[in-house]
Amino acid sequence: MKRGLFILDEFPSSWKNFSKKQVQESIRDLGKSKFIVKKIQYDGSVIISLSERGRLRALNSSFRRLGNKKCDWDKKWRMVTFDVPEECRKGRDALRYRLQVAGFYEFQESLFLYPYDCEREIRDFIKLFKLEKHVYFALLDYIDGQGRIENFFKLN
Repeated sequence: MKRGLFILDEFPSSWKNFSKKQVQESIRDLGKSKFIVKKIQYDGSVIISLSERGRLRALNSSFRRLGNKKCDWDKKWRMVTFDVPEECRKGRDALRYRLQVAGFYEFQESLFLYPYDCEREIRDFIKLFKLEKHVYFALLDYIDGQGRIENFFKLN
C-alpha cells in the first residue's frame, strides 16, 4: 500500500512552492475548522472533500470574487429569478444576500441581472441550499430599457 501525500502531484505547478509539511498542516487546520471531511477507503487511502460548511465558505468566496469581476462583456445578461416558499426562507434570504454582495442588479424583488458568466456559482449555491425547484437561471440577449442597467455596471 502506498502511503504519503500523493495529491501534490495533481496540483498546478504554483503549488510546488509549498512544502509537504505546509500542505499537511493546512489540511489539519481545515479539518479542525470543519471545512473538510476525511473518509478512509477500503484500501486505507484517505479521501478529503469539502464539508457542507466548507462548500458554503467556498461559495461565499466565489460570490465575493464575482463582485470584482473585470472582463469584456459579451452583450448577454444573466438573469436569476426565484420564487422560494416561506418554509425555505433561510435559503431565499441567503441567495438574495449573496446576489447583492456579488453586485447583481436587482431588477425586481426576486429578479436579478448580471453581465458576466456566473452560472456555475448560481447552480452550486442552489444545489447546496436545495433550491433547484425554486430558482431559475436564464441567458438573455436583450432587456427593454437596458441602458440604465448598463450604467449600473458601468458598461458604456
